[in-house]
Amino acid sequence: MVKIVKAESEIYSLSRKEDICTHIEKCGRICYKSENKISEETAIPFISGILKSGHESVTEHANVIFTLPKQAENMKILTMKDVRGLNISIEEDPLINKEVIVVSGNMRAFRDIARQYGIHDFLTSIGNPLFYIKAEAENSFIGLKLESVQNSRFSEMHNYLTTHTVCDLGAYKDITRHRLASFSIESTRYCNYSKGKFGSELTMIEPCNIEKPSEMYDEWLKCMESIEKSYMKMAELGGKGDQLRMLLPHSTKADMIMSANIVEWRHVFSLRCHSAAHPSVQLVMKKMLSKFYEIYPDFFEDLYNKFIKE
Repeated sequence: MVKIVKAESEIYSLSRKEDICTHIEKCGRICYKSENKISEETAIPFISGILKSGHESVTEHANVIFTLPKQAENMKILTMKDVRGLNISIEEDPLINKEVIVVSGNMRAFRDIARQYGIHDFLTSIGNPLFYIKAEAENSFIGLKLESVQNSRFSEMHNYLTTHTVCDLGAYKDITRHRLASFSIESTRYCNYSKGKFGSELTMIEPCNIEKPSEMYDEWLKCMESIEKSYMKMAELGGKGDQLRMLLPHSTKADMIMSANIVEWRHVFSLRCHSAAHPSVQLVMKKMLSKFYEIYPDFFEDLYNKFIKE
């Protein structure tokens, strides 16, 4: 029997550098639906395996903010804006009433700086050898200071939010078109829903644009149950996950982790909360926007008033 669930969204908070590994593991295990394996000892071996495989995208969900004194020796950082996931600006620091160079980025970006430019300062300042490209390295900058993780007192581009959303495949296909965000998605290839850990059933998102009860809804449900029957039959015949997923419709439930800075989130909301967006996309994006408004009312009040309050 097909399981029907509603779309949901939550924020994954991260505020301490000591929690970077557990945060990354929490995001990464969504892909394989192996959250049940998380313990106090699993984060480091999990991330070690990811780094060894070269599939570092999951490390993009942890962002760190640094400052540098605005002086000639440090200005070379401005030439590194080509590194994906890195943000650099010169801003007034209200704590010292001076302009500083603000640098923020995810763990993958700082590893790329180490690989491309031989600069290891950011990784060593974070202080977790797990992410080092080179253990011993000379400092390239003067006065580098680790300010915070994910959230900062600086501009929108240096403030990040990570969300966990339960949505349908169709919605996540639309949302993952936003290139300046980072995503980790439940893998319909590696998740075999005929197995007991998934209840030996398919899970579908309740359609928000099909009235219930109605003849149309009944037809949709009949189709979903037929797909599930064929999925399970193919599994009995020895079908593997990458074969079985060929049957899955847009209504299939998927877990999605998304991380972006506030500038990009505002852009996404402006497009995906709009009436022109698909109803299922609007649904999850408005849920996110409401939660973001609670945390950052100054950054999201205008969008909240435009798409939700009015």
